[in-house]
Amino acid sequence: MSNEYLTREELARRWRIGLKTVDRLRATGRLPWINLSPEKDGPRDLVRFRIEDVRAFEEARQTYGSTPEAA
Repeated sequence: MSNEYLTREELARRWRIGLKTVDRLRATGRLPWINLSPEKDGPRDLVRFRIEDVRAFEEARQTYGSTPEAA
């Protein structure tokens, strides 16, 4: 088990997406996360994503083969 975690900003950079998209993935439960804030709804800058969960998310969405051609 890895103890490596990514911040929202690091994950957004890794995937080249916006912070709002990261927040949506987190809010909808599609990507597991932890909040290091002592408060239940604490600051978003204390949200972390476990690298193992990030890699599993990536692998689950990886596709192989060709994509349909545009009409």
